[in-house]
Amino acid sequence: MEKTVGFIGLGNIGSHMAEHLMNKPERLVVYNRTPQKCERFVAGGASMTRTIPEMAGMVDVLFLSLPGPEQVQKTAAILMEYGNPGLVILDTSTVSPKQNKDLAAAFEQKGMTYIDMPISGGIAGAIQGTLSLLIGATEEEFDRLGLREYTDRIGDKYFFMKQRGGGSAIKLINNFMAFTTQVINAEAIAMADALGISLDDFFQVTTRSTGNNHLLSTKMDKIKSGVYRPDFTTDLVVKDLELARQLCQDYQVPNFSLNNAVQFYRLAQAKGHGADDSSSVVSVIRKSYEKEEVF
Repeated sequence: MEKTVGFIGLGNIGSHMAEHLMNKPERLVVYNRTPQKCERFVAGGASMTRTIPEMAGMVDVLFLSLPGPEQVQKTAAILMEYGNPGLVILDTSTVSPKQNKDLAAAFEQKGMTYIDMPISGGIAGAIQGTLSLLIGATEEEFDRLGLREYTDRIGDKYFFMKQRGGGSAIKLINNFMAFTTQVINAEAIAMADALGISLDDFFQVTTRSTGNNHLLSTKMDKIKSGVYRPDFTTDLVVKDLELARQLCQDYQVPNFSLNNAVQFYRLAQAKGHGADDSSSVVSVIRKSYEKEEVF
């Protein structure tokens, strides 16, 4: 019997993931808080629901792509009440490992399966269907549930973390590394500014030397142009770094770099860059380190 697949959350990344599930549009059901985002899927043959309870009773496999912990918690509560036993939920949202574990246990009591499966690869990876899937389950369980039929369409790199919450844990650790490194990139550029080294010369050397890193290379054009059209917003960085701080608190892990990085991104928020790309923090740091000319 063919399964019906649901998708809740058609944002910048979720919409592209859902597009890859349109190979059998008659088996796809979509929901978004803003119904207009469902229209192109309906035009392609998919169904849409106006409410989450309606969605919960229609689908066998359900993807979630939601902004944060609060939205996930509210949606999960509805799914537990209205979902059918046997429902499998793949949550691509980024929340805390503890929340994942608690939800998995609660869904299990209802005869449903909840697996954290945050993704990495950004909008480009979502468009191309080449996302990394960070899965809070064993490979054996994942295959027993027959989920690759759907996930192969959105990602091509599988990482099984073998326990509930493991997907979110490694996602938060990865994001801590990436966005803390971006602060170091910004301070390095501020050093270059002070020494009269142009951005062109800075990037020419650092992107071809041992100082290079992923965000230095991929955000270069945004930094040079000063146009911070968002791929991953500053607001989302703060959300993820705060979740990483909570992880450290829960497991009593000291982390000095993380505490500093959060403050730089909060400063970027305070300067009006919350909805801008995360790389806007580079501009904020450069400006804050500028020396005033003395006449």
